[in-house]
Amino acid sequence: MIGRLPLDEQLAALKSVLSRNEVLLEVLHRAAGLGLPGWYVTAGCLFQTVWNVATDRHPTSGIKDYDVFY
Repeated sequence: MIGRLPLDEQLAALKSVLSRNEVLLEVLHRAAGLGLPGWYVTAGCLFQTVWNVATDRHPTSGIKDYDVFY
């Protein structure tokens, strides 16, 4: 169970799962280039990506938007 792993291993597992969503990777890449102060991607697309991977769906399935807050 991932939740019982040390934090660094949990973060590595999360990064591995999120990196399967090519749209999310593009959003992160583009947002990083905007020079916005303190920006972040909100949880909806992150949660849905994890859920999709855990349930053997395509990583982008059901995600209608990717919100960047700053």
